[in-house]
Amino acid sequence: MIVGAVALAALAAVVFLGPSHAGSLRRLAVSAQTRTPRRLLPVRWPVLWLVGLLVAIAVVPALTLWLLSGAVASATVWFLLRAHLARRRERASAAECARSARILAGLLASGQIPTAALREAAMECPVLAPAAEASALGADVGEQLLRTATEPGRGALRPVAAAWRLSERSGAPVAQILARVAENLRRQQQLAAVVDAELAAARTSGHIMAALPFLAIGLGFAVGVNSLDFLAREPLGQVLVLVGVVLTAAGVLWIDALSRPKRGRR
Repeated sequence: MIVGAVALAALAAVVFLGPSHAGSLRRLAVSAQTRTPRRLLPVRWPVLWLVGLLVAIAVVPALTLWLLSGAVASATVWFLLRAHLARRRERASAAECARSARILAGLLASGQIPTAALREAAMECPVLAPAAEASALGADVGEQLLRTATEPGRGALRPVAAAWRLSERSGAPVAQILARVAENLRRQQQLAAVVDAELAAARTSGHIMAALPFLAIGLGFAVGVNSLDFLAREPLGQVLVLVGVVLTAAGVLWIDALSRPKRGRR
């Protein structure tokens, strides 16, 4: 059993850490300066963690169920933290896009020409920097705004790009069009903040649900029942711990998925 687990761990290391395609040999000739360890770390560390788990199971098979329970709990916490950070980055990007539309509309309304207004707005809102560079080079600003809008959390730039293109094609004052776009984006931001605040209660309920098993163990101690002894020493208790962790993780992840606002394409 130990030999098989070690072999499985070695196979996982070869498959996941080794070359992914035939062109990998060419990457060996790349200088060390072009390699970015920080970029590889987020991709590789879960695989290394999995290999470490398999090795630990092989070395101490008696702790298999406990290690699996810890792995499920750790993966759940990692997923929830990653989802939280992704939502925060998306909200920050959306807020920056809405702010850039307001600043750009204000500069254009003050009488600045579009190129100068875009360049000045990009100094305060980096999200407009690619469009400002395109404007300075005489490229299509609307197309560049659409490309930037495809990045995560920056879909709010699509109406800005549409307003810019409409102004170029029809000759309509871009300041007035962007002012309306900025107002619509401001309202969307307010609505999104209300929705996120309402859904935060559901996410909090999921986190409270994850703490209920510990409360049950505490209640057992209060009435004189040492449930930890059974859960830690008996094989059936360890199985119940694993089942409980899996069900709790599934419930928390399900609630987190339900509490995510359903947004259409932006």
